[in-house]
Amino acid sequence: TFPSRDNDAKTLITPPGWQQHTAIVTHATQTTQTAPFIQHTRITTMSETYNPLRQSAQADKFQAFEQWLRDNGAQFPLLELRQYDAATKGNTGDECSSGSSSSSGSSSFASSSSANEEKKESSPSPSLPLPPSDDGSSEMRSVHATAAIPPQTTVVSIPKRCLITVEMGQATPIGRKILSSSLELDAPKHIFLMIYLLWDRKVRGPSSFFHPYYAILPASLRNMPVFWTADELRHLRGSHLLRQIRDRIDAIDDDYRAICSLCPEFPAVASRDDFRWARMIVCSRNFGLLVDGRRTSALVPHADMLNHRRPRETKWTFDDETQCFTITTLRGMEAGEQVYD
Repeated sequence: TFPSRDNDAKTLITPPGWQQHTAIVTHATQTTQTAPFIQHTRITTMSETYNPLRQSAQADKFQAFEQWLRDNGAQFPLLELRQYDAATKGNTGDECSSGSSSSSGSSSFASSSSANEEKKESSPSPSLPLPPSDDGSSEMRSVHATAAIPPQTTVVSIPKRCLITVEMGQATPIGRKILSSSLELDAPKHIFLMIYLLWDRKVRGPSSFFHPYYAILPASLRNMPVFWTADELRHLRGSHLLRQIRDRIDAIDDDYRAICSLCPEFPAVASRDDFRWARMIVCSRNFGLLVDGRRTSALVPHADMLNHRRPRETKWTFDDETQCFTITTLRGMEAGEQVYD
């Protein structure tokens, strides 16, 4: 699909044979040379027939998320978010690359070693039944430039207070029990991020500082192999990938049982399905960072919406001086172009 700019509206052209394709787009405009950037979210669709209530709810959710970030000092004035409707079928190409935060990152069933924890992987849902028609396409999201961006431009700046770090998970009651135990877990850094995510959502719920972020996380990640059905997996018959997928599922479930054994209260915080969902959310979104001289991993709202590409076109780091996570372009980008990490 190719975006075309018409003032503040965005029209998406659909290749033949595609079904309804809806994008949630946040635009940045500047009214005067010195005025701050004003951002807003607008829904555009290639079909006249869509549910405006549903689309409005989606737009409201993303508007609240971006407003929460801006209220806490985040800056991303040259970028816009897009999410594509589940009705879109087939390979969406550059417009809807899957991986992160979309669903960005490396393969969800790559081996889970401590080295791999520094990378972004991908994810489904808390114990909610998946709709039969959910093929994973609703998880497709992307970040695009709203204007031409020169090289070496910082396009994302997220303050430390908006990050979820390993240390925050370690500070929870369950995290402290794990730290004081001799429990051997498959992916310790991932586990503590998962623990915070699950504990905070369960205990604090809508009152959580991070609630606007939680609200935009995919409810299900059906594009992740660990969540494929038996019918879908049969297409991999004869492939070594089947064993890798099974091994990944077993490792996740082993960690869940071990934590439940150590912390009998944990099942009240998260079911096994919740735990699998959190593992893949963290795999697909976490960044390995050096923060104030200490190596850690973190979930970084908005930054984790960027899809993944090699060779890299941006670089990310934690700036100790500004106490912000930043993403900087390595090459010039055109208006409308997808921005990758």
